[in-house]
Amino acid sequence: MQDKMEKEAQHDIYECPGCGANLKYSPDDEALLCEYCKTVISLKGEYSGEELDFLSNAEKENNTWSDETVVVGCDNCGARNVVSKKDITSHCPFCGSAAVIKSDELVGDKPNRVIPFKIGKEGVVEGYKKWIKKKFLAPNKVKKNIPNPILNGVYFPTWTYDTDTISAYNGRLGDRYTVTVGTGKNRHTETRIRYFYIKGVHSTTLDDILVCSGKKLEQNVLDKLSPYDTNASYVYDKRYLAGFAAEHYDLSLKDGWEVAKKKAKKVIESEILSKYTYDVIDYLNVNTSFDKITYKYVILPVWICNYSYNNKKYQFMVNGETGKIVGKAPVSPIKVTALVFVIIVVIILTMLYFGGFGI
Repeated sequence: MQDKMEKEAQHDIYECPGCGANLKYSPDDEALLCEYCKTVISLKGEYSGEELDFLSNAEKENNTWSDETVVVGCDNCGARNVVSKKDITSHCPFCGSAAVIKSDELVGDKPNRVIPFKIGKEGVVEGYKKWIKKKFLAPNKVKKNIPNPILNGVYFPTWTYDTDTISAYNGRLGDRYTVTVGTGKNRHTETRIRYFYIKGVHSTTLDDILVCSGKKLEQNVLDKLSPYDTNASYVYDKRYLAGFAAEHYDLSLKDGWEVAKKKAKKVIESEILSKYTYDVIDYLNVNTSFDKITYKYVILPVWICNYSYNNKKYQFMVNGETGKIVGKAPVSPIKVTALVFVIIVVIILTMLYFGGFGI
């Protein structure tokens, strides 16, 4: 009886009550949408300020996501994607390959937060056109339209950490100054450094240190796609995954904290140095203690766009919340040649004007 009720509940969530087709989450409507009969089932995300305690969960790893999702592996690029059991994908959202198979691998912990897609496919295309227009060397053909784009929405796994910190530090900084030395023909100016020592205690609270926990999104790319408003994230709701994939996380909560500490230390060092006026750093030693460490497991929306131009493959990524784009655009050889020619002409004219050829 209980199994029957669970199946009926899942039916209510994922199947259209009008025609029985699969419902998909629509970023434009912020609702579940039937692409056939256009039935719309609104979703209202639940906000929560809850943070989870790091120390009590660092060694734990459950399999709480397997009741509603499965892992699908790509034989081509090695991606491991988490998808709804009712939405088994036929191709890899990362490389576009059809060499995808259902895996028996355990899915792992369920996210406790989600930032849903706010930008739909049309918004991605319009954002791309505005972005590519700013790329002077991009071919005009590519500026008008994305050539046969393959767009996939993927939720990427991240850990975010909050912590109170107290840091004891010491160091030596320096100010540059100039002096005139020597006499006669040997008289000249030298730049010297006047060093001074610093020492103290610095306290700060760091909020939402964002760490990428998947393999397919590098930390530096995530940093470029940021910011994401993780404080405004919703309590995880599996319905936001309808029609989308999510990457399987590889970096554990404990290992993610090690990455977060490195990011935290850079912020702390910057805050300490901002207290002083200096020109050079001789050394800075910082010993930091972390307290009241909490975390969230948040999945973030990213659009991945793959396309080909002149037999070359290109990819750009779009922040699914804000529309921010990260990627490399194709370059027009004709425009590059024209730019080089203009630069050479300008150099020659400049040299002629200033007598560079002895004329």
